[in-house]
Amino acid sequence: MEDNERHLYDKFDSLIARHRVLIDHLCMHRALGDVNRCAELRQDCYISLWHYLPKLREDANQFHETAWVVWHCRSVFSHLRYRRRTHRFLPLDENIANTLGEPDDSHLRDTIDSLSTFLTSHEQRAFYLMSDGYSAKEIARELGIKHRSAVLLRHRIIEKLKHAIVNNKKYPS
Repeated sequence: MEDNERHLYDKFDSLIARHRVLIDHLCMHRALGDVNRCAELRQDCYISLWHYLPKLREDANQFHETAWVVWHCRSVFSHLRYRRRTHRFLPLDENIANTLGEPDDSHLRDTIDSLSTFLTSHEQRAFYLMSDGYSAKEIARELGIKHRSAVLLRHRIIEKLKHAIVNNKKYPS
């Protein structure tokens, strides 16, 4: 492998390592908690970032690099609305396949635990199920409630957490 090619792989690996959590959050938000859809979006984002990586300036600071990553992910999301998906997954170069592994989500679990303190115990049970990727139907089955109640419960949880974040409430420690 040439030095230039190796440099590109190293640059991609370090870019993904620095922004993996951000990309995961953007994809999960866009997928509305659907884990399978989130995985597809994440893969599309990685492919877009890989494709446009040579255009990222070498001297880009952290803010510019983060904005560049967000812009490309949001671009992927907006393009999905306007084109039909003829294939679910695009083939990836096997040299970057290891970079696309699932991240360690222990820090995400800490964030979920912090956010759950804003919720009632019933909402907390549903929130933990949501964070594990359960659909409203599965949440209803697990909690022994009606499907419509689970949908409303999910909506109420999201609204409470939005309100807490918008009003800059600190997570209770």
